[in-house]
Amino acid sequence: GSGERPTIDVVSAVPGWVELIVPCTLEAAEGIQPVVERLAAGIPEDVLESVAFAFRELVMNAIEWGGRLDPSRKVRITCVRTDRMLMYRIADPGPGFTFDNLDHAAIAHDNPIDHVLVRDAKGLRPGGFGVLTVRASVDELVYNQKQNEVIFIKYLS
Repeated sequence: GSGERPTIDVVSAVPGWVELIVPCTLEAAEGIQPVVERLAAGIPEDVLESVAFAFRELVMNAIEWGGRLDPSRKVRITCVRTDRMLMYRIADPGPGFTFDNLDHAAIAHDNPIDHVLVRDAKGLRPGGFGVLTVRASVDELVYNQKQNEVIFIKYLS
């Protein structure tokens, strides 16, 4: 009926490969956080923190920008763990973007504070340092051509 929460679909739930289809809501974004932590069991705390941070930033970007917080839109999240790495792939339903028209992102400004004012004017949550800080906290960060899918990898020593 009305008011029921959009559900998270589990495509795969084996230990090395977790794949979810998630409605574009903040609630769903919060709900999948524990999945990341379960997948990263036994990984050193500092590594887990950087992975959880990157994951959260990129998922929020996908849900807010790609999915426009519309529960009927879905983000597909794949988390793969091997002995040597953690790999996360986040695909959003948006048309993609180019860094050229990202006036709300820190990466587009010489003065990193400019984007705060732009985002403020657009009524967006604080952020946009996301991509810069994510880049610093993972080993590999790769976008597809449309930039509506991103993969990040953290190597396990």
